[in-house]
Amino acid sequence: MSLTFTFALSQNQTFELRCNYGTRRLDTNALAALINLCEEQYYTQDFDRPAQLQNIGRELYQWLDGKEGWLRRGLEESDEQQIYLDLIQTSEAQGLNPQTQKVALGLAHLPWELLHDGSRFLLLETNLLPVRKVQQRQNRVIGTQNRPLRLLFMATSPEYPGISPLGFEREETNILKATEKQPLALVVEESGSVEELKNLVQSYDGDYFDVFHLTGHGVIYTEAKFGNLLPPGKQIRDNTPCFITEDDFGNVVFTTAEDLGKAFSRSNKGRFPRVIFLSGCHTGQLADGGTVPSMAQALVKAGASVVLGWARPVYDTTGIVAATAIYHALATGATVEEAIITAHQEMISQKCPDGHLLRVYRDTREIGSLVTSLRGNKGREKLKFKAAESEFLDENNIVKVASRGEFVGRRRALQRCLRALREMSGEVGVFIAGMGGLGKSSLAARLCTRVQSQRENFERVVLVGVVDEVGLLGKLASKYQRFAEIGEILNQPGVSLQGRLENFFDEIETQHEKPLLLVLDDFEQNIPPANIEDGSLRMTTEAYRVLKAICAALAENQAESRLIVTCRYLREDTLPPHNLHLESLAAMGRSDIDKIVRDLQGEAKEKLQQQRIIKIADGNPRLLKWLLDVVQLEVSEQTEIAGDELLTRLEAVELKFRENILAETLLSGLGNGEKKFLARLSVFRLPVTEDILRGVAFSQEVAEARNVECLRLVESATVYATQQPEYRVTTILEPLLQDGLTVEEWQSTKKAATASIYKTWWEETGDTYNEEQAREIVRLAVSATEKEIAITIGDLIANTWVNGSRYVEVLEICREILQLGADYRILGTIARAEETLGLVADAREHYQKALELCPEDELIRKAAIIHNRTLQPILTNI
Repeated sequence: MSLTFTFALSQNQTFELRCNYGTRRLDTNALAALINLCEEQYYTQDFDRPAQLQNIGRELYQWLDGKEGWLRRGLEESDEQQIYLDLIQTSEAQGLNPQTQKVALGLAHLPWELLHDGSRFLLLETNLLPVRKVQQRQNRVIGTQNRPLRLLFMATSPEYPGISPLGFEREETNILKATEKQPLALVVEESGSVEELKNLVQSYDGDYFDVFHLTGHGVIYTEAKFGNLLPPGKQIRDNTPCFITEDDFGNVVFTTAEDLGKAFSRSNKGRFPRVIFLSGCHTGQLADGGTVPSMAQALVKAGASVVLGWARPVYDTTGIVAATAIYHALATGATVEEAIITAHQEMISQKCPDGHLLRVYRDTREIGSLVTSLRGNKGREKLKFKAAESEFLDENNIVKVASRGEFVGRRRALQRCLRALREMSGEVGVFIAGMGGLGKSSLAARLCTRVQSQRENFERVVLVGVVDEVGLLGKLASKYQRFAEIGEILNQPGVSLQGRLENFFDEIETQHEKPLLLVLDDFEQNIPPANIEDGSLRMTTEAYRVLKAICAALAENQAESRLIVTCRYLREDTLPPHNLHLESLAAMGRSDIDKIVRDLQGEAKEKLQQQRIIKIADGNPRLLKWLLDVVQLEVSEQTEIAGDELLTRLEAVELKFRENILAETLLSGLGNGEKKFLARLSVFRLPVTEDILRGVAFSQEVAEARNVECLRLVESATVYATQQPEYRVTTILEPLLQDGLTVEEWQSTKKAATASIYKTWWEETGDTYNEEQAREIVRLAVSATEKEIAITIGDLIANTWVNGSRYVEVLEICREILQLGADYRILGTIARAEETLGLVADAREHYQKALELCPEDELIRKAAIIHNRTLQPILTNI
């Protein structure tokens, strides 16, 4: 029998504690004091002291146990590992005075997970799991299903300064890896949008999903802190728990429990999965000192059965460890409570210091195992899934794309392409273009995985390289060979290719309900080398005919089937009539590159930084992988390669990559104006708009830019649909562009470029600035010898960084600026970083020089230099 403690309200607004052994009146003032203690010493802490946690846990234990010893007796007599805290009456009570109301709500706020009997934490050492029951319900939930677990996963990652990127790809990867021997059906809603989540949920039967996992950032909303991010007309009460989700453009959206609940309701009929995990900070925490229900609690009130959340900010790694353990256990047939206990055991094993923050809220309905285990259950539904990447092969028949577990980044591109691939999108597919190595094929494979996980009836055909009618029809007939009539339809005499494809799509969709996801990968192989060299980019007649027939057939049928094309080059006027979404890929951002190299360890990671490999790769994932192979080979061989030799190896890899993308061939076919435009654009390290370019290049050069963009020598991509296109030349091409301008032209271009981005990115932005863009202004200003601009912006950045303990970065930017000559502002800041990094002599010298150069009327600056110099001997001796 389970151990249940019921908190009830009695006469005169006092509280009683009830269990199988009797009833005990509670001291309201003592309860209020206990709630305040936990608020002050637990919920407001960034770091936990074990002794403090033990003291709180001991008080909770004694308070629950009482002089009667109910808790001790219950633990001795019960063979279950849960203690149920029935908070239904207290969470629903109305008309209470403010003090009683605060206590009634605060009972769920108390950290019961810390229960300590004087010698041990019960959760950690006896696996005793506190579960908060906050809602009475009589209707039944579905029983154990004889099939694999179905998990709906959504990550939210809006782009906004101050919102740190999370490792949601790693979370998904770890879940898949942990369940590979007990496979689950993973459906991912890539948008991060609650509105799109609602559309997805409504396309399935009400009880289709067993679990919904939402990962991202949770906050306690206040007008003062977040009010400027709300759209006009929307209001949220202060201290409301919210999850930060996205809109269609990746902007911040504050989602309340009520908003999220609407995604799982239709005609007032609850469609909640049996388990919801809100894997974000504060999602299990009551706000405003325990007087506002947590988001997890509010979802249970709205109709959910079991909701998990975190009671405070939690480490990203802790959330991943917990989720991985829970879903592995659920997939093997464990009950929800058993799975959560398993997660706590794993968090202890992984030394997660904040595992005690996991909260469990539920209603009174009984829920056993969600699904049966893989073996020993006759008639268990099988999971059919073949990884898309197995069909993307290079000329050596080797898989050439990132696996499902390796894929990172491209979030906005994924979102746009998935919108185009929806059944009701109005587009027949996507055309993905970009320089070699940027991940076009990997993105296509990811799109296949996402589409087929949401629409299981889709078949997939991948053609790599040359496209012709015979090859296409052979592939299609092979995929649908179990349907005898398909071969006849595809080869029917006297009917055009478009007509046969129309009949084919109609047959597979209406008669067999097996629509097709067709991928034409590496489509650039259908463009003759001569047409690449002259820049016309015309494809072969046969490829044009086949692509035209496919697009026309899909459009004519208003088919559910979809087309994905990947190609290095994109010139719209060479494409047949189509209704394809055109997606241009640019270099990966630094946060995504960091995810690629996150698993490097020890010496390999150290050498990665020493050799500045990330800068050489310049956001190209394939080149980065090639360069990493060189470094890891050195480490695995356990031989020390001289610096010059390693540099030679890296340069050889870079040269091979340039040859691989035909860079020299493409450049040789350009006119003089186009080459000059490329050279001028190459002075920028960040993407820039056409308005910025017009301040740097001559108008006729900008007008000629279209051709180099089609050849993918210029990266052109947008993050949001309404954003101006931005352009950039990868640094991989720099050695080939040196002769494009004279020495004088290079210098004048750098000066013009500095002035242009200084005006756009600094002067016109008011009081706010983008750190990455500001750093680029400094870099370019130093290169252009624009000393005052470099110092003005560099001084602000360096001071911000040194106050944020980013000392190595301060050293780098200050040394860079000091190449233009000594300046008291920069010298005073670099000295602060040097003294912290142990460069005492350099700091002393720079403080002295800063004092000598500081103008007499700069009283505040001079005082700061003297103050910091005075502190130096003290800090040195600490």
